[in-house]
Amino acid sequence: MTRLTEDNVTHIVTGMEEYNRILKQKTGRDLRTLAREACEIPEDRFDAALKDCRAGVIRITQGEGIIGDFAESVAAILCSIGVKAECAEDTDVAGIYECVSKHCDILFFADDNRYLAVNIARGIMGENDRATALGYIHVLRVLMERQGKDIRKERILVIGYGRVGKEAGKILKDTGVSYDLYDHDPAALSGAAGAEVILTDPSAIKNYQYILDYTNEGEWLTEDLLAENALYVTPGLPYSPDRHLAEKIEDTAVHDE
Repeated sequence: MTRLTEDNVTHIVTGMEEYNRILKQKTGRDLRTLAREACEIPEDRFDAALKDCRAGVIRITQGEGIIGDFAESVAAILCSIGVKAECAEDTDVAGIYECVSKHCDILFFADDNRYLAVNIARGIMGENDRATALGYIHVLRVLMERQGKDIRKERILVIGYGRVGKEAGKILKDTGVSYDLYDHDPAALSGAAGAEVILTDPSAIKNYQYILDYTNEGEWLTEDLLAENALYVTPGLPYSPDRHLAEKIEDTAVHDE
């Protein structure tokens, strides 16, 4: 999991309204709608589930420790989709105890290796790698549909075959979407049996119109590597496009801030 900094997340606490405005401008949907659709939950069920849902966000001190405003940003995102969310005052196990004592249904917490949402009422959990992969696949699907394209009938390129990229590959395969794969590290491609084509030359990226980028390196993607009018979707922390390309595609690319 990419180690965030306080600068990465501070704006989220007060910026969800603007984030949703931009997201809706690019995709026609806000975060709440994208989340519901990605999980294939009917609107009435989704609304009913969120109506009485309480979430507790717990700061974890293990490893490199607490990231300033991370818990507050998680709570802000949850509140923006209609969850009643609050941050525990205590940390670690004491924070878990506090949230359970307050009858929270779902607990959110992260250390240096895992970021989880645990539904203690139902005994199930969601994990960040799969959730991130799933969310951005759905965004690409939505963008393609707005252009009259079916993700199952077009060539999709997945860039980056780390933890999130591997989850994306599984999801695409399970949903009948063929994809090609590029990673600059040949060792990372070991066992990548799900891809139709494995690219070794970054210049081949320009042959693709529909791209899911799950790399975690910044400013390596240049204008000459990206097709004109490509649909480019990425978690983007750090953001792959260099400054010039980032400015050029900002009105269409969907990425984290």
